[in-house]
Amino acid sequence: MAGKAKYRSQAGIVYDILQAIASEGKAPATRIMYAARLPYDRLRQMLDHLESVGLVREVADEDRTYYTLTSKGMETLQELRRTKRLLEQLGLRF
Repeated sequence: MAGKAKYRSQAGIVYDILQAIASEGKAPATRIMYAARLPYDRLRQMLDHLESVGLVREVADEDRTYYTLTSKGMETLQELRRTKRLLEQLGLRF
């Protein structure tokens, strides 16, 4: 019998992206893609959105593009961590 598919919430996807960037300090899109388990086209949409709301910043370094967290992005990641812990304590999936 096949297991039930487990879908992440939008908040869970944002959390995974922000966490991936935070763990690297600055991260290329491919590293974030693998860490956040997203196809490249979906990741690009999410990064564009996160940049438009001021959570991430695109940084060119020589011939590569990296993403870093803004201070607002760090604050958001901290809030998402707290929310994730609270929901898990209640037995809910984030």
